[in-house]
Amino acid sequence: MDSRPSTLQAARCGHCHGYSYPANVPGCRHCGAPAEALDAVDCMGPVPLRNVITVHAPLAPGLAVPAIIGEVELCPGLVEEVRIDAENETAVPPGTPVRPVWIDDENGGGWIFRAASAEAVPLQENV
Repeated sequence: MDSRPSTLQAARCGHCHGYSYPANVPGCRHCGAPAEALDAVDCMGPVPLRNVITVHAPLAPGLAVPAIIGEVELCPGLVEEVRIDAENETAVPPGTPVRPVWIDDENGGGWIFRAASAEAVPLQENV
């Protein structure tokens, strides 16, 4: 059975209407409401890329470097740092619409973001 997620999701609080990530958080990061007060919402974009940078140090386990990291607003007020799949950061300047895509890898897989116009382009592997 395929266990990979089909949709990137966040959690929306039924009390304060704030958003938290990931969707399975133990409670609202804004008001502290318990997980039972949260509803999963889809975050499939496209969303504008706010900032982008190339990092040359492995900031997280399994992160191949150099890596392009961007900042996106998944939901109103929910800004996250995400991995960007692009040849280089000049190919995805701030304002570029990006969309999440699940990739399988040796660490179990994860979400990357690609320029919305480049969704059909295969993942650029770091060599």
